[in-house]
This record gives sequence, structure tokens and C-alpha cells, in this order.
Amino acid sequence: MLPEQIVEAVLDGTKPILEAPLEGEMEALMEALRARGLRAVRVDRAPVFDKDTLLHALYQSCALPAWFGFNWDALADTLGDDDIHEAKSVVLVFGYFSTLRQRSPDTCDTFLDILAEATDLPHSWVRQALLLN
Repeated sequence: MLPEQIVEAVLDGTKPILEAPLEGEMEALMEALRARGLRAVRVDRAPVFDKDTLLHALYQSCALPAWFGFNWDALADTLGDDDIHEAKSVVLVFGYFSTLRQRSPDTCDTFLDILAEATDLPHSWVRQALLLN
């Protein structure tokens, strides 16, 4: 999908987790999201391929609190608590999500379950996730 098409799908808001191939440059997509008033955070600036790299990438990119425990319970707690992050309605952007899915499918499934629950909560600061390949 072209960056403009992805932005429209995000604004449509019917899918809290949107998976799509990106046709174009990541920076163009990030600029297009921001131009439409969305707070987009690129999570996987470094390769994310297992639970440890995923949790560290989320901790760094989302500026999670120092007490973050680097486990699934801590992730669920922080994604679902709007007091954790000053920005609301954040779109988490993964540029190479297929790497995590291929190298650690169980981690991928668990993360997607936690993410789906978090985006469904009324007090979550995470609006959506873009999983690009």
C-alpha cells in the first residue's frame, strides 16, 4: 500500500492492528501520519526478532517508565494505562514486523494478543499498530 492509503486506513479506525505491505519509504509514511495529526512512533529502528528485542524496542521508542519490568505483564499494564504516556492516541509503527513473525512466532502471537487488548481499552494510550512488511 502507498503511504497515503495506509494513512487513510488508520484514520478509518476500524482495525486496531493493521497489517500491510509498504510501497514507498518509511519516512514518507511517518510524515504523512504526522501531517494528519497522528502521533506515530517507529518501534523497530533496530531489528526486532524475539521477546527481548521487542520489549526493549517498545521501552525505548515509547519512553516507557523506568519501572517497566520487561515482561508480558508489565507490557500489558503500561500499554493499557493512559497515565504512563503523555501522548494519547499513539500509532505504533513496525517497519519489519515479518522478521519477528518469522523468527519468533510465539512471541509475535503473545504480543498481538496484548496489543489487541490494549487498543480495546478506553483508557489506553495506544490507538493502533501498523505492522508493515
